[in-house]
Amino acid sequence: MINRELKDSKFDIFKTGYIDESGDCGIKGSSCLVLTYICLDERKKIYKIMKKTKEALGRTKKGQLWLNRKGGEIKFNSFPDKNILFKTLEELAKLKFEIMFRAFKKDKKDIHSSEKDRLLYDLLIESLVNRNLLPKNIIADKDYFKNKKIVCLAVRDYVEEFYLDGKGSELSFRLDLIDEDEYKKESENFDFHIFIKHENSKSNIGLQVVDIISGAIFQEIEHQDKTYTNLIRKHTKIEGGIITPIK
Repeated sequence: MINRELKDSKFDIFKTGYIDESGDCGIKGSSCLVLTYICLDERKKIYKIMKKTKEALGRTKKGQLWLNRKGGEIKFNSFPDKNILFKTLEELAKLKFEIMFRAFKKDKKDIHSSEKDRLLYDLLIESLVNRNLLPKNIIADKDYFKNKKIVCLAVRDYVEEFYLDGKGSELSFRLDLIDEDEYKKESENFDFHIFIKHENSKSNIGLQVVDIISGAIFQEIEHQDKTYTNLIRKHTKIEGGIITPIK
């Protein structure tokens, strides 16, 4: 078991991660599935940007009707005014928060729901290897795990061995997505874990932000349209790529 000081040193209490998907897993529909993760630590600025977006949409009849149909939720799909969307994406990108995605080409096959877990595994592995700080919480839309009661992503059997020359180290650990029942039984045996919360995107601004970022990436992968992602890349990195689904 690693000590409490080491556990705490891996987290940034001011950051929250958000995950979302664009496209679908089934044979029909889109030709790809895009899973997107963002990590925010300037939520007041995020709220201000999204509030301005809603106000701008509310000043036009078309925009107000769209907001009413969406229950006030901002989403990339069918966004009614490209100029407002461009401005929103650019203002968000200027905040330079972390953006990571994984895209899967379906090739007329189903994408297994476990691929949604893979984004979290890749995120954690990359963060541990590169010694990046992790968010204390990750928030997912209620549909992301098909309403499964996933509580956290847990790390067990964590070992870090330092090389004799002091110029590096080697990590080994085991990752698991944990549901409510297992958390109650096993949480004391986790070396550390990231809580996963499930919320309704209509009432969570962070989920609305990751939706429009994910939608922009989906446009590039699905339709070879880099209009939106190029706008984001002017100010911040988008890390990720197309990967082969696990068979």
